Amino acid sequence: MLEQWLSKPRLIIALMQFSALAITSASAKPIITFTTHVEPQSTAYKFTNLLLTEAFSRIGYKFSMKTLPGKRSLHEANKGVFDGEAHRFSGLNDNNEFPNLIRVPEIQQVIQNAMFSKRVKNIAMPWQALAKYSVTVPRGSVWLTAMAKQYAKDVQELSSPVKMLNFVKHGRADIALMSIEAAELLTSKEFQESGVKQIGPVLSTLAIYTYLHKKHKKLVPKLAFALHQMKLDGSYQRLIKQSKKSGE
Repeated sequence: MLEQWLSKPRLIIALMQFSALAITSASAKPIITFTTHVEPQSTAYKFTNLLLTEAFSRIGYKFSMKTLPGKRSLHEANKGVFDGEAHRFSGLNDNNEFPNLIRVPEIQQVIQNAMFSKRVKNIAMPWQALAKYSVTVPRGSVWLTAMAKQYAKDVQELSSPVKMLNFVKHGRADIALMSIEAAELLTSKEFQESGVKQIGPVLSTLAIYTYLHKKHKKLVPKLAFALHQMKLDGSYQRLIKQSKKSGE
């Protein structure tokens, strides 16, 4: 009898632990992991991460994001190693190079691209004028790379904005073609005294989209709806302010 009596509390505790575990397992959200070529210290990365974290939470998922070099980021997402690519322009699949990636039909954000240089102080008719210069572009940036190869004398694809700005800083390239958001690095200690500055007007304004691997095609309309609702309920603007504030 004593042995039976002593076993009851243990049984009760075991049952409570099992129940807690079952509740936790049932309530745990599955995780979606994206890759991106965007640098973690940039405002664009911070905003993308905040935005997709909330959007996926609204449809029942946890979200995480990993930065990889541009081309690798796309190929890993296309192969299904990751669940999607977080930050790409609308024409990514015009040539069907990444057939497994499905564009979520809601604009995620808009970015602007420009030219940055130390040696070149001003430039007129930006694209045509590149015929005289060597330029560097982000490796894996489909649109910028195509435009640079069409117009520039020489094109070097590099894996990060830091490397691009260092190439320009040390005279290994005349001009860096990159987003204004990525060029926020120019305010860091490493580049404050570099002499590298934006030259000429904004080259382009591009709508950026989220891409899901086809294994998650059922989530495409759900995620698009969540992103659209965030723009209507004020969450989108709140996260823009939050991402900029965290970068100060």
